[in-house]
This record gives sequence, C-alpha cells and structure tokens, in this order.
Amino acid sequence: MTTALRKAAIVATLLIAGISGTAQAQFAPPAAQSAAKKQVEVVLVQSKVVKDAQGREQLVAADTVKPGDILQYQATYTNKTGKPVTGLVAELPIPEGLEYLPKTAQPGPDRVKVAAAAKDGQFAAEPLARVVNGKTEPVPYNEYRSLRWTLGQLQANAVTVVSARAKVEEVAPAQPVAAAAPAAKPVSR
Repeated sequence: MTTALRKAAIVATLLIAGISGTAQAQFAPPAAQSAAKKQVEVVLVQSKVVKDAQGREQLVAADTVKPGDILQYQATYTNKTGKPVTGLVAELPIPEGLEYLPKTAQPGPDRVKVAAAAKDGQFAAEPLARVVNGKTEPVPYNEYRSLRWTLGQLQANAVTVVSARAKVEEVAPAQPVAAAAPAAKPVSR
C-alpha cells in the first residue's frame, strides 16, 4: 500500500475555528490536535469493497490493495459539544493513484451540497470541466483530488457520515532511460 493511501486511512480530529460555533475542516498533526479543544471529531476509515459468493458487496479492511481494487473512504463526524455546530464543511481527500468513481459521494447532491476539485483546488459540482485550447472538456475522474460537503449544522452530540469510492489505478512501469533516448552515434573524421 502506498504512503498516500496509508495517510488517507488516519484518525484525525476536526478543529473548530472561530467563536459562535462555525466549523472549518482542518486536519492537524497530532501535536496540534492534543493542544486544541476537541469539539468535533472526525474518524476517516479506508475499506476495500469486495463481493461475497452471492455477489453482495461487503466492506473489509484495506490492509493491502492492488490495481483495480475499489476503496471506500468514510468520514464520521461527531459533535462532542453540548451545543449545535454551524457552518460544518467536510472534506475528503482523494490520494494520487486513485480514480474517483463518479456519483459515489454520499450523501449525494439531492440531500447536501457536494462539490469536487482536481489538483487546482477549485471546487464545483461533478462532473468537473476545464477549458483547453478554447474548448470545454471533462476533467478525467483520475484527476479528482478532493470532495467537499457543505453540511451546515450538526446538532449537539450528533453524528453525520460522508463517504465516496475510488478505484486503485494501474501503474505503468517506468521506461528505461536507454529506451527513452536513442544512443549517440560516433562521428568519424
């Protein structure tokens, strides 16, 4: 499993910024987490999607993955305060080497505003599009790097969950240097 995939399967604490309970997602290093007051906690879990003998989907531990495997990322947000938190925004990273599976963001856009972003960090509704040489074209799903849900209010001591799926990409082997550039021919004088 790659380092990026391992990092995406961490347990993190969501730090709340500002007065009046407005929330802003920020995954902080462990030292900053312990120093901060834990108001909303987020647990990010990476699971592998497999089918049983009857063809039903099951989620299992994603200790190892290989190209073609389908992963589900699930973030569970728990309000640890005794009062509602407003302005809650959840962000789910999509590590390099994964291809987001279209329309798998849950809750979907019919219930909550959900947006996606490529490497440029510009969030918009899926499918993402970009302009290349004056023409609009779709952004390939393997270039999606983040999903964002505008959740709004999370009641006191309440829990909410967001999730999405991605496929582990095939990795093309690197070309040998000798094959990439032709050898120089000696010049005779």
